[in-house]
Amino acid sequence: MITVTAILNAIEAHAECAIVPELRCIKKEVMQLRPSLCPDDQEHADALQLKLDRLISDQIVVPDDVVVEPGFQPAMQAA
Repeated sequence: MITVTAILNAIEAHAECAIVPELRCIKKEVMQLRPSLCPDDQEHADALQLKLDRLISDQIVVPDDVVVEPGFQPAMQAA
């Protein structure tokens, strides 16, 4: 018989190389599964949720991180 811990571990291993849309789907499924778990497995699911959040944020490119070339910045005017 496969345990819930083994299933959560398999999900975690698969998530390591998943892309953002798949990670979001996995996260949603774990959230739906969580209420039916025993307290120990709920803690494991919570930890997995945190890891999924980190994996998602690691793959998302934030536009604020874009480097602007010095030649494109407005020149300061002398007063």
